[in-house]
Amino acid sequence: MYDLRFTDDADEMLDRLTAGPKADPVKLKKVNKALARLSADPRYPGLHSHQYENFPGYTTEKVWDSYIENNNPSAWRIYWMYGPNEKNDQGEDVPVITVLVIGPHL
Repeated sequence: MYDLRFTDDADEMLDRLTAGPKADPVKLKKVNKALARLSADPRYPGLHSHQYENFPGYTTEKVWDSYIENNNPSAWRIYWMYGPNEKNDQGEDVPVITVLVIGPHL
């Protein structure tokens, strides 16, 4: 199991889906389901996770792309990368996935 960390962009999208004029409870439910699967197993078949080529701003890191919805013109994705891992109170490694962006396919 991975702990999820969110960039400001990803966090902002979750906030927009949760409240305000662009709140979308249906989309939020799909996002939360995909995030739970990502945390449990990034290779879960339904996520269709694959490495993303040339992600803007992350040219040296390996960035991954996972499905929130099936492939359609308005399909949403989670863009993420492994790490950086953290240590718990006992000094043990805690695996982390950093969620970079949540939104429409780039």
